[in-house]
Amino acid sequence: MSVSDMNLHMRNEKRMIARLKEAGWGIAEGAATLDLASLFYDNGRMVIEVEHHYERGELLLTLISPMGLQVTVYPVYGDSLERTLDAIVGFQDRVTSENFQEALSELVSACPEVYVQKGEDDEPRLLTGE
Repeated sequence: MSVSDMNLHMRNEKRMIARLKEAGWGIAEGAATLDLASLFYDNGRMVIEVEHHYERGELLLTLISPMGLQVTVYPVYGDSLERTLDAIVGFQDRVTSENFQEALSELVSACPEVYVQKGEDDEPRLLTGE
């Protein structure tokens, strides 16, 4: 990784952390130990976790219901980090296990590519706006 790529990664990571902390997110347990930008938000009906993966310029976003059901999406944000974070913050307080697909469609509108993975053994597939 070049120095300019590393600098861009650090700037994006700092922007992500600042934006989510400003919106009430907490740093995930063990994130500092693992040197990982990992934050979480609990709206009382759904827990949302976000990790920053700079190698691919993507986030790892996991929505977890109180019953333990979860869906993981990979927003590959490209030049749209701000819009992607705005979408996440926009639905953080209203996303539930009943309406999470609506929230994911908001994410697809904001982010150039979003992949979804339903279970650990599933292959990630591209989400579309339809």
